Amino acid sequence: MAKPSVSNCDHPDMIKQSILMMAVTSLVGAVGILAMMHWPLATSVVLIVMLVLLLAGDRS
Repeated sequence: MAKPSVSNCDHPDMIKQSILMMAVTSLVGAVGILAMMHWPLATSVVLIVMLVLLLAGDRS
């Protein structure tokens, strides 16, 4: 019978890191929504540029 997999999420540092990442993601999302409401064209351009840079960095 196979052994159950062990997760590293039980470690306190891993839990702190995942909570921090969730907080940062939520903050970025909130700022993005506010930016889209006030400056839709500029925000769209920034998001497209970030996507292009992300995809270009993945290629190399």
